[in-house]
Amino acid sequence: MPIRLRLALSFAAITLVLVGAGGLLFSRSFRSGLEDSLEPGLRAQADTVAAEVRASGAAAALDDAQGGPARGRDVVAQVLDGSGQVLATTLEAGDRPVIQAATVRDGLSVRVFANTRVGGEREPYRVLAAPVESESGRQVVVVATSLEATDEAVARVRDALVIGGASAVLLAAIGGWFLSSAALRPVERMRRQAADISEHDAASRLQVPGTRDEIAALATTMNDLLARLHDALSRQRAFVADAGHELRTPLAVLRTELELGERPQRTEAELRDALHHAAGSVDRLARLTEDLLLLARTDEVVEPRFEPVRMPALVGASAATMRDAAARADVSIIVEGPEQLDAVGIGSLLQRAVDNLLENALRYSPAGSTITVRVRTAGPDAVIEVLDKGPGFPPEFLPHAFERFRRADDARARTDGGSGLGLAIVLAVAEAHGGTATAGNRPEGGAVVTVTIRRRVSGEVPREM
Repeated sequence: MPIRLRLALSFAAITLVLVGAGGLLFSRSFRSGLEDSLEPGLRAQADTVAAEVRASGAAAALDDAQGGPARGRDVVAQVLDGSGQVLATTLEAGDRPVIQAATVRDGLSVRVFANTRVGGEREPYRVLAAPVESESGRQVVVVATSLEATDEAVARVRDALVIGGASAVLLAAIGGWFLSSAALRPVERMRRQAADISEHDAASRLQVPGTRDEIAALATTMNDLLARLHDALSRQRAFVADAGHELRTPLAVLRTELELGERPQRTEAELRDALHHAAGSVDRLARLTEDLLLLARTDEVVEPRFEPVRMPALVGASAATMRDAAARADVSIIVEGPEQLDAVGIGSLLQRAVDNLLENALRYSPAGSTITVRVRTAGPDAVIEVLDKGPGFPPEFLPHAFERFRRADDARARTDGGSGLGLAIVLAVAEAHGGTATAGNRPEGGAVVTVTIRRRVSGEVPREM
């Protein structure tokens, strides 16, 4: 159902409820006012009949032949005793009491107003029962006046309220339709503008109304969303282009070595050398492909399977796997930190991040130096620091250190197998665990990379890769 129709029906329903409730209250108040206007006349008539009853008795008071105050064919009046028996009555009132027994009992002590129906046609009347003391004891004088005019007036008012209320409901529905149409016009304009925006039109934005209301806030939010989507698309395109560029080099080397191996009259040593270079290219392709798959999966948000991870043991395992390569490079690896420090996360991912940090530090550490890995806590976070004594990061590289396919020394990295994805993976793993990663240079020389992860995850949905 369109919003315009829902709003129009809502306006109509609210108006119907208000008009119905207001009309009912007004109708009752109007009737009550008309009935109250009859009471002074009934009091005067009852006082006259009561005075005649006290002076001449009940029969004389209502006797038309004697010129009593209640004479006339259309007059409704009665005199009742304490038990409700009719002592005197007018022709129009009839021989039976016009009021209920409970009203009679109340009328023996106080004046009581009530509505009743009189005669064979059951016409509506407003009745007053009042006590009177006579020589025969306490009696009840009953006088009444017709409510026919009152009912007709109330009926006319009710008809007018129905007609006016129906008109008000119809006008409210029409007004709600046009009002909602005017309110939704900017939304429809934004919808058309959004439909016209293509993936190649990165600069297009929705027109923000100058009303400073919820519609303007929606347009601003949509523009922010478009900007984020365009940024994500640009990053994805850059990632695909960089990945293709990185894959092209080892593939070209592999193809060249295979072509050289096919040439005739190659010696066994030359073939072995060609296969060695081809195997190196295959290894680089495998590492690069694995890194690309790992980074691609960081963009997927799935249900986490986090478990307690003992950080000192994890860092120690990474250091142990690097010790042979460190020994060949004449570099020492030292692990510092408490024996017990637990975090919550995915152990294999954290292990991969620490391995990347150690590989990066080992690549740039000079012979005879030491790589220090520190594990500590900082408030709710677990912190891993890897410090080396190499040349450090170039200052112009630091703002881009964790970007994908960024290298501090592009030429050297390409020769020793670096793809520029190591620090990018470290940052992705840290963010998946609710933390972050930073890079900097030590004052005494060398680089330091710091990774923080949350020791406990509360109310968050981390990403699993």
